[in-house]
Amino acid sequence: MSSKNSLLIRVAELYYQHKLNQNEIAKIIGTSRPSVSRLLDEARDQGIVTFTINTPIKKNASLSEAIRMKYELKDAVVITGSPDYETSMANVGKAVSEYLLGFLHDNMSIGITWGQAVRELVNCLPETNFENILAVQLIGSIGVLDQSLDGTELVYRLAKKLNGKYCILNSPAYVTSKQLQQEMLDQPQIKEVIEYGRKVDITVNGIGTLEPQHNTLRKAGSLNNMDVMALKAKGAVGHLMGRMYNLNGVEVQRENLYPVAGELDILRNAPISIGCVVSADRAEPTIGALNGKLVNVLICDEALALKILE
Repeated sequence: MSSKNSLLIRVAELYYQHKLNQNEIAKIIGTSRPSVSRLLDEARDQGIVTFTINTPIKKNASLSEAIRMKYELKDAVVITGSPDYETSMANVGKAVSEYLLGFLHDNMSIGITWGQAVRELVNCLPETNFENILAVQLIGSIGVLDQSLDGTELVYRLAKKLNGKYCILNSPAYVTSKQLQQEMLDQPQIKEVIEYGRKVDITVNGIGTLEPQHNTLRKAGSLNNMDVMALKAKGAVGHLMGRMYNLNGVEVQRENLYPVAGELDILRNAPISIGCVVSADRAEPTIGALNGKLVNVLICDEALALKILE
C-alpha cells in the first residue's frame, strides 16, 4: 500500500467513522481544511470510500475516538482483535505500518527501540521508495538471544524497508553505575546518535511492562526479580526507551540499572510519538505513558482500550 493511500484511508476513517469535521481532521494530520476536503474527494474518486471504508484491518471507530478524547491524544486507533496475544500483536503491527505510511515522506527521521511491537511493524512494512529517510536507534542493545527483537537489528531492517540510512547506538542498553553511564553518554559517537534521536520526526515504541509475560527486558536478562520488586516499590509500572516510569509518567530510577539512552523528553517532543500495545494486562503501563505525554498516538487492541477507559 502506498503512503498516499494510507493517508486517504485515515482521513476517510476520521470523517466518516469518527464523525470529525474537516477542521478537526486538519489538526490531527497537520494540514489545512481545504487539503482535507481534497483528500476526501480523492478517497471517493479512488473507491476507498463507497458505502463502506475499505481498510485492510477492522478497527473500532467509537473506541478509537473515546481514547483520543479522554487522553487528549493526537490520534488513536483501536483494532478489533483476537483474544490471542500473538494475533493481536500482528494486527497492531499492520495498523502501525499503515498509519506510519500515511505520514512518512522524504527527508524524515524515525526513532525506535526494541521488542515485539516494533518487530511486527518492521515485518509488515512494504519495501518503499522514499528518499533520505533516517532510522535512529534510541537506546543501546539489550543483547537478547532472539536478535529479531533487538534494536540494532530492527533499526537496520527498518532503514532497508524505507530505502533509507540508519544510526546504531553502539552500546549496551544498561550499565550498572551512574559514573559509567555518564562516561558512555560522553562518547562522541554515542552523543551524536542521541542528538539525532532528539530531532526525530516520529518515534515508534512498544509500551513495556514489568510483568513477566511477553517481557523483552526479562528475556534479555536486563531485569531480574529483585529489580522488578525494587522498581514496583518505587511506583514503577512500565518502561519506554529503557526508562522506567510511574502512573504519572514520571521516571523512576533503579540504582543498578542506568540506561544508555536519551531522556524521555525525546518522546514528549516528537511531533508524532506512537505507542503500540495489546492486552488488558498492560493497562497500567499504558495509562502511565498517556498521563506522562510519552505518546501522542496510541495504537492498541480492544481489550486494552476498554480497560483504560474504565
